[in-house]
Amino acid sequence: MYNVRVAEVGTAAVDEGRIFQKTFWRIVPLLVAGYCVAFLDRVNIGFTQLQMGNAVGINAAQFGFAAGIFFLTYALLELPSNLLFQRIGARKTFLRIMFLWGLVVIATAWVTSATQFYILRLLLGAFEAGFFPGVVLYLTWWFPSAQRGRVTAVIFLALPLGGTIVGPLTGAIMSGLDGALGLQGWQWVFIVQGIPACLLGIMCYLYLHESPQTAPWLTDSEKAHLLEKLRQDEERAPAKSGHPGAATLKDPVAYLLAFVYFVPTCGFYLFNFWLPTLIRESGVSQIMNIGLLSTIPMLCGIAGLLAMNFSSDFFKERRWHLVACFLLAAGGLLMAAWLKGSTYTLLASLCVANIGLTALGPLFWTLPPTYFGRAAAATGIALVSTIGITAGFVSPSVLGYIKAQTGDLTLGIYGIAALLLICVPLLIWTVPDRAMRVGGTTD
Repeated sequence: MYNVRVAEVGTAAVDEGRIFQKTFWRIVPLLVAGYCVAFLDRVNIGFTQLQMGNAVGINAAQFGFAAGIFFLTYALLELPSNLLFQRIGARKTFLRIMFLWGLVVIATAWVTSATQFYILRLLLGAFEAGFFPGVVLYLTWWFPSAQRGRVTAVIFLALPLGGTIVGPLTGAIMSGLDGALGLQGWQWVFIVQGIPACLLGIMCYLYLHESPQTAPWLTDSEKAHLLEKLRQDEERAPAKSGHPGAATLKDPVAYLLAFVYFVPTCGFYLFNFWLPTLIRESGVSQIMNIGLLSTIPMLCGIAGLLAMNFSSDFFKERRWHLVACFLLAAGGLLMAAWLKGSTYTLLASLCVANIGLTALGPLFWTLPPTYFGRAAAATGIALVSTIGITAGFVSPSVLGYIKAQTGDLTLGIYGIAALLLICVPLLIWTVPDRAMRVGGTTD
């Protein structure tokens, strides 16, 4: 899977491929598990609304609003959380974030009104704030830029894996545990899916290390080699005058990157909050069947994610891979709007769209750490993520309103496809070459 090269550090021969594998297997699987659980806990309401709406008295527009307001507190607290992450370290931050969000998810099982639901979604956003940018920042402490495409791709596997799991798992819980201990199926979903977050937070605290210097599973020569590679990346990063955080906040490229992240995130949450509804409206009525069919676009997304991101690292090229992803996503959504006559054509179109959308996330997130450099990474990554993730509020809320007013999501799908196409010329002509650099090269 990995190319093995030998480099000299002092007098000790260092197997670079072995360093990467040791670091990868120590860090990445736990982060993937955490991100997968975060995704499940964030979007499971797309399925629970099929039962919860009638039980609690929440309509489609209220569900869309509840899905979106999570991102208000998430975005508001993301930058402070990431700065705190840099100050107190990964282990304490991941423990705080994951344990608290798990408790909130469990508590959601006992809501009895839309207002209570809104409050818990706001708390969930507040407690989860900083998790994803913290993961991206943490990767920059361990992996040089030439390795980040494939590593970030594996981290992002959590999203389609979570999307593949959430349908059958939630459907099985809602059907199989309905009535157990006097609780309805939708309540069991929140209980069962909230507990793993608490456990994973404890595991992160006990198992992870803050930096290569403190890793007992790397030899001294391996530590030296890895730190030298990271230092070389830092030397190639653009210099910023004044305080790096303040300079980042004034940098127009940061806001350009945030917009390029915002747009596909709108499409991503179209999938993850409204896919069950789209499938049901295509003629599928049973909850378990809806859950199973929802896995098909997610599996296609996994294939696209791996192919695009490993190809980008192999060819040391970012720009045209990103353009291809945006075109696939826009084309697939347009097909879904035009060919919505049956479940089969809908799923085929959404498979094409999700190949592009799922591959975009990890490929995009190789750009901000490369562009900002280590000194400004915490601020830059959090700024881009904070602005971009507001799509998680805008997309469900606007789409919920459109559906309530028009009866379907077609107009919203057209709007997201148009935004995706606007990003193509921005990527070709506006995003600077230094953001696209891979291992010291530019495309």
